Amino acid sequence: MSPRTDAHGAAKAAPLPERIAAPIVWLGGAISAILILVVLCLTTYSVFMRYVLNRPPVWIDDLTGYVLVALVMFGVTEAYRGGNHISIDLLTGRLPRSLRKVQAIWSDVCVIAFAAVLMVSTWHAIDFAISFESYTSGSIEIASWIPQVPLLVGGVLLALFAVARLLGRMFRGTQE
Repeated sequence: MSPRTDAHGAAKAAPLPERIAAPIVWLGGAISAILILVVLCLTTYSVFMRYVLNRPPVWIDDLTGYVLVALVMFGVTEAYRGGNHISIDLLTGRLPRSLRKVQAIWSDVCVIAFAAVLMVSTWHAIDFAISFESYTSGSIEIASWIPQVPLLVGGVLLALFAVARLLGRMFRGTQE
C-alpha cells in the first residue's frame, strides 16, 4: 500500500497543510533536477577538455561540489514528500495500526528537529563567514557564505514540509 492510496488502492487527498506546502517543495525538486543537468554538463565539459583537448579546467571540481550540495538540499524535501527516501521498516512495518500514527508523528518530529539543527548551525556558519569576510579556498574564490545558502534553504524547505505533514497527520490521521 502506497502512502498516497488507501487499503483498497484508491487515491487519498493529502491534508490541507501538505497541499499548501507541496508546490514550494515541488519547486525545490524541480531546481534540483535542473541542477542534475548542470552537473552533467559540467562533467561532460570537464571530460572533453581533459581527455580530448588535454586542457583540464581547474575550476570545474569546485563548482561541481557546490552544485552537488545545492541539488541535494533542494531535492531532499521532494524525496521526503514523495516517500522516495531511504527508510528501514524492519520494525515499523510490524507495528500495530494503533502505534503507526505515533511512529509517523515521531518520525516527523525527528525530521523537524534535524531541520532545526541544520538551519541553526548553517545560520551561525553564514553569520561567521559574513562577519569575518571569509572566502573559499581553491580555484573559485567567492564569499564562503554563498555556497552555504542552499543548506539553509534546504533546511527551511524540510522544516516547512515536515511541519505541514505533522499537522496533517495529527488532524487527519496517518497517510498510510
